[in-house]
Amino acid sequence: MTQIQTVLTHLTNNRKITSIEAIGLYGITRLAAVVYTLNKRGISITTTMKTGVKAPYAEYSLEK
Repeated sequence: MTQIQTVLTHLTNNRKITSIEAIGLYGITRLAAVVYTLNKRGISITTTMKTGVKAPYAEYSLEK
């Protein structure tokens, strides 16, 4: 399965993903690039910025 397919499947099943999850679960280090590609292919993904302990991070989810 490609990174694009992997992320889309995760979003379909779990509704959201962060970079840390993508790295830990799938070894995907450039999640933002995968999300960008999915958006270009017409899949609507929402980016929500969250506050982390030391830095903000993005959480991506499928639009309903």
